[in-house]
Amino acid sequence: MLGNLNEAKAASKPGHAKSGVATVTGIKLAKQQAGPAAAAGAAASAGQTQVAAPLKQQQQQQQQQQQQRPPAGASSLRMRGVGALEASQQQQQEQQQQQQPAWRDQQLPLNDRLADLVGSLTTEEKLSLMNNYQQPVERLGVGGYQFWTECLHGHQERGAGAVPTIFPQPLLLASSFDDALAWQVFNAISDELRAKDNAEFAKSGNRKGLVCWTPHVNIFKDPRWGRGSETFGEDPVLTSRMALRVVQGLQGSDPDYKKVVATCKHFLGYGLEGAEGHSRYSHNIDISPQDLTDTDLPPFRACVQGAGALGIMCAYNAVNGTASCASAPLLQKLLRGNMGFDGYVVSDCNAIQALEWGHEAYPSMRDASAAAVKAGVDLFCDKADQLKPAIEAGLLSSADIDAAVNRTLAVRFATGQFDAPQANPWRELPLSTVNGRMSRLLARSVVQKGIVLLKNKAPAGADKPLLPLDKASLKKLCVLGPLANSAEHMMGNYYGNFDADIAATPLQGIQEELAGSGVKVEYAQGMDLMGQIHYDWPLETALKACNGADAAIVVIGSSMIENEKSADGSLRPAHEGEGLDRNNLDLPGRQADLVRALARRAPGLPVAVVLFNGGGLDVGWIDRMPAVSAMMAAGFPGQEGGRGIADVLFGRVSPSGRLPITWHHSNYTYRVSPLDLRMRPDAASGHPGRSYRFVSDPSFVLYPFGYGLSYSSFAYSDLALLKNEENGCVNVGTEPAFCFRVTVTNSGSAAGEHSVPLFLSHELARGKDGYPLQSLRAFKRTKLLEPGASETLEMLLSQSDFVMPRPSDGVNALHLGPWKFTVGSFEGAAGTGGQVGSMPSASLSAEVTLPY
Repeated sequence: MLGNLNEAKAASKPGHAKSGVATVTGIKLAKQQAGPAAAAGAAASAGQTQVAAPLKQQQQQQQQQQQQRPPAGASSLRMRGVGALEASQQQQQEQQQQQQPAWRDQQLPLNDRLADLVGSLTTEEKLSLMNNYQQPVERLGVGGYQFWTECLHGHQERGAGAVPTIFPQPLLLASSFDDALAWQVFNAISDELRAKDNAEFAKSGNRKGLVCWTPHVNIFKDPRWGRGSETFGEDPVLTSRMALRVVQGLQGSDPDYKKVVATCKHFLGYGLEGAEGHSRYSHNIDISPQDLTDTDLPPFRACVQGAGALGIMCAYNAVNGTASCASAPLLQKLLRGNMGFDGYVVSDCNAIQALEWGHEAYPSMRDASAAAVKAGVDLFCDKADQLKPAIEAGLLSSADIDAAVNRTLAVRFATGQFDAPQANPWRELPLSTVNGRMSRLLARSVVQKGIVLLKNKAPAGADKPLLPLDKASLKKLCVLGPLANSAEHMMGNYYGNFDADIAATPLQGIQEELAGSGVKVEYAQGMDLMGQIHYDWPLETALKACNGADAAIVVIGSSMIENEKSADGSLRPAHEGEGLDRNNLDLPGRQADLVRALARRAPGLPVAVVLFNGGGLDVGWIDRMPAVSAMMAAGFPGQEGGRGIADVLFGRVSPSGRLPITWHHSNYTYRVSPLDLRMRPDAASGHPGRSYRFVSDPSFVLYPFGYGLSYSSFAYSDLALLKNEENGCVNVGTEPAFCFRVTVTNSGSAAGEHSVPLFLSHELARGKDGYPLQSLRAFKRTKLLEPGASETLEMLLSQSDFVMPRPSDGVNALHLGPWKFTVGSFEGAAGTGGQVGSMPSASLSAEVTLPY
């Protein structure tokens, strides 16, 4: 369904749900001889639930029986009665199969196993499986299991044991414009999760951490949104490509099992924490048919139809008047019907309660719980204790409960929890995998490729840009700022524990880089993050650290740390994060005073600013300051942030990141309400639209989407649009394809990589009737290019890249005729900041006819 979401509201009423146990397709299990059953169980938030004793005894008996079996390979036996021996073994195997329940039999089809297990459960037991922590069913030997595992940018481990790698926040990963890198990161994360699961299973027989509530694939619409750094930015194509590769990295490619189950969130339209008297628990977002088709849905389609994600989380907010977690039009008709999703749906935490007291859509938790299950929610990250009263009141049927339990148990089957341990393809991953050398190097690589260079000019009297810093010309370097030596502020959110001995702050990264060079590094915090100046280090004293320095690095920005303690001992909130949107785009506290004071105190001192940030910051005043020669955005870079920042500062790598969002001037936020998340402009109301695809007024833009400088320069040549039969261009699936080719040449003096975005705009329709000004359709990175070297890149375009949703109903329609193909910077991307002229751009126009 691509049009009116309210067409199927009747499907949410009692009596409309399908009866019987739902079948599950798309999940295959290993066809192996049944061995000792894997005990399913994981740590609840309050502690570990041990595998039921009968199950452990069963495992021990089966293991002893296996050890007593003769070795395979009867052809080598030199004895009489080989046939009798084989018959005896077969009989023994048949007896064992008869003794174990059918749901333990790996030879049976999944649906048969599910039917047997669900059919063996009492109603009370089924209801105990509808909370994010599924209680053990001891009489059947089913262990407890915790579905709630966060792995936004690494496993959020809060307990004891090996500390997982904390990679950069997803928004910084998106800045790399490298979806292959996204796969590498989440393949590493799933390796670490399986390694920890192996260790837990060996210790206690429990399973843990095999269902991730990630990726976050909502579109970053409003620049003040507190959770924007969890996303992949404002563009649906970039988000979709990254989401697809994240899911593939998590779930793996084994034909029989999912390495870790991915749960894409938040379905649908989520983009506000709280503003103007509304909260995420009560906010309704009106999504037009056009916005639904080309903005909100594509990332979820990539998750479900492209990558086969087995999990979806429904959102807190309402869509077009109906709360997402109680919306049958969303969950039943659109998600399961139109998109073909056959996995499990979990509510966001407390979203079911919010149906009653937030949206005020139901008079009681009983009614809200029933409505959620009827709509298609299978698992509550919430209280599920009102499901039984809902059944007793006739609001839910046994078939409704069976369908939900069926789908969540299918997920546990998909991860191999009910199969023999030796069937686990990842059983050999050791605990040393967790935060190992390769993971740390990968995390550092993401920082290197994701950092966005915003400004880089020559200081007064110099003949070259400030960055990269030349160690040979430095005798003293001063490092200032409240974020310069705080590891925790690099981590973003959803990170759990971190290893302070492994993590490196910017100060530590700089010190490591300059060790043995003879360069003196002097540091002063200057103020806390809220801008309070401590009595024992007044601002003037802090600035003395820069006396005699050859350059200064100032590290400032935003924070996602909740309940941070300030100088006066009081608790200060985070500046942005879950449950907290920003009020404006300014630097928090008095950090601007630090930069201005340094410029006054040490005129002529070359200054580079490093920003920690989630959403964009209005730092146009820094961009215009002659005293600040360079500035870079490092996002929330994770445990290797300090080393990656130092790598860029000193030129070990040339920056190649691009902004995955538009950075706005503050005047934009004066014009748009955070409650109004419409993408398209509306002249009648004065709504200017959102994102580079629809905002046409350059006065709102500080740095455009895709902006990012380099230490080198790159040129594009030999642009060509080829049909699929020409010069080796291949089909995209069954659709006819075009190949766009471009040659990228490093025309500068520094080696570097370069990402190439490809934008399309229809030259007759752009900006009219809700059609976008331009849209990203593909992107690709070069290899490392030495000065003077070139590489020819090829990007495939299918017929679906030339469709746009109709204004009338949002249905995609093919648009032929003149299209403009632009690589690098899109038309009108100049904004008002930085050196956009140093960003290459080239375009060609072509008449597109299909079929050709």
